[in-house]
Amino acid sequence: MRARLDAIRKKSQDERTVQRKLTYLVLLVLVGATFGFVSKYVDGSSLGLIGSDISFWVVVTTIIAAWSRSPRAAALHACLFLSAMLIVYYLYSMILFGFFPTSYFIGWGSIALLSPIAGYIIWFSRGEGWLAACIAAAPISVLIVNGSSFFYVLSLEVSSLWTTQGFSLLSAVILFLFLPNHSKQRLRIIPPLILFYFVIEYSDLMYYFPS
Repeated sequence: MRARLDAIRKKSQDERTVQRKLTYLVLLVLVGATFGFVSKYVDGSSLGLIGSDISFWVVVTTIIAAWSRSPRAAALHACLFLSAMLIVYYLYSMILFGFFPTSYFIGWGSIALLSPIAGYIIWFSRGEGWLAACIAAAPISVLIVNGSSFFYVLSLEVSSLWTTQGFSLLSAVILFLFLPNHSKQRLRIIPPLILFYFVIEYSDLMYYFPS
């Protein structure tokens, strides 16, 4: 199994000291907490809508996981970031507004708890071959589905939707360009991306995410 995984992508040989690893983890928690605070502080604005949208979680977690040193590191990094962001976001609501939406917290919390599995898998998205391409296609397809109605929203009265959906599509383009290490791998992403798009779109999978 290890040999098969190494054939997709080998972990970085750059050895880091324990102090350096701990420093990175602390910074990751602080960044996550800052994102959670800012997202709640600007809640209701276009920026706030982006911060509380599933696309933001997907693209940031994908970037953190994919550029980690190893799949285990990716699992830990994704969980720490999302947990810190989630906790601060809802603590802000509870302390300042006396409001704690339990159902939303459980929904997003469940996603955060599952993030180590997703982070471990997503790490291989920057690898080689069709399996890596399929893994890379998964978050990109979610972003495209979430932002696909951007082209149908024409009313200025729903400009906030333009913001979140536009962010989803822009994030999809960024991941498509930078997740693969070369153009051949980028071409491999296209077939599973199309397949995943139609599966997600017509199975209404996005409706199961908290919003």
